[in-house]
Amino acid sequence: MTEALYAKVYDTLRSRIVDGELAVGDRLPSQTELAGQFSVSVITVKRALDMLRDDGFVTRRPRIGTVVVSRTPEETVDGERLPLVGYLAPGFHDAFGSHVLLGLLAASRHHAHVTLAVTEGDADLEERLIEEQLARGIEGLILLPSSSQAIPPTVATLLGRRFPIVIVDRTLAGMPVSTVTSDNVAGGRMAAEYLFDRGHTGIALVLSPNEISSLEERRRGVIAAHAAHQVRLDPDRIFTDVRSVIPGSTVTAEQDVAELREFLASRPDITACVTAEYHSARLVLRAAQEIGRRVPEELSIICFDAPPEFVDAALPFTHVEQDQHTIGRRAFDLLARQLGERGLVAQETVPVRIVEGGSTGPAPRQG
Repeated sequence: MTEALYAKVYDTLRSRIVDGELAVGDRLPSQTELAGQFSVSVITVKRALDMLRDDGFVTRRPRIGTVVVSRTPEETVDGERLPLVGYLAPGFHDAFGSHVLLGLLAASRHHAHVTLAVTEGDADLEERLIEEQLARGIEGLILLPSSSQAIPPTVATLLGRRFPIVIVDRTLAGMPVSTVTSDNVAGGRMAAEYLFDRGHTGIALVLSPNEISSLEERRRGVIAAHAAHQVRLDPDRIFTDVRSVIPGSTVTAEQDVAELREFLASRPDITACVTAEYHSARLVLRAAQEIGRRVPEELSIICFDAPPEFVDAALPFTHVEQDQHTIGRRAFDLLARQLGERGLVAQETVPVRIVEGGSTGPAPRQG
């Protein structure tokens, strides 16, 4: 009789999940509530839930409860339930983001289910979305944080519990957390070296005030290249106020272009710009064109990342290319290792390379 009772509970709940009455991400009632609904004991309910878990329909987490993670048993491999992992990022863009996601999905295929959320660079939204992902039953988290200065409180708590977490494209000083980043210092150095090799010495650095580690690392690389060439990077050639590219900013692109026009017009000795972000490079190009500075004849521009060339068919940017696909794959690989070995911490750095385009040329002749 007891076997028939738990089988009945199992069959009913399974049917509700398969039919979509209980959707992926939904939380089931508590064991006590289910026992009341089915007029059975809590032990009977627990056995039915164990069967649903073993068949890959649900996951069960302390303090959260039982959450639906799959509508079909086919979403398991060789009878083994696949874990549910979360990926949160400010957005998924052609210049940076989309290919990180593709690499992550390629690596997770047949190994995990991935649920996605966009934080829009909003720290409060980021915190809420992490909580929502946890409520859905994720067993690991890959996060591209909105900031490198302040870690979300929930993440700090999870790290204390050795919950599997991998941080992408950011370094968090002093935090025992796995990270996967590009070699941004090398990228900044390579960008400046590329311009020095073409005779430029009046090199400007353009970046946003966004508080993320990758920008500071790129700045350090540019400074290191100047030091190696015994050329002083004049602070007056550093523009750090491109604000429209920051997620959630109320500053318009037109406002940034106006300030960049003034910056370039007042410094005719600048013959080249290293821009730390692709969208900033587009604003520098607009500003140069509006004051009559020809690119690349009178001003060279090199940036980090760029979408496919057809997007900027008139002038594809010379850029430092991050291996985004590898970043995504390695992030998932590190998370998968943590799922098997809680508390594992590793940092990986992915090499970058220069991709030549039409936005750079030799330094203009003086006089």
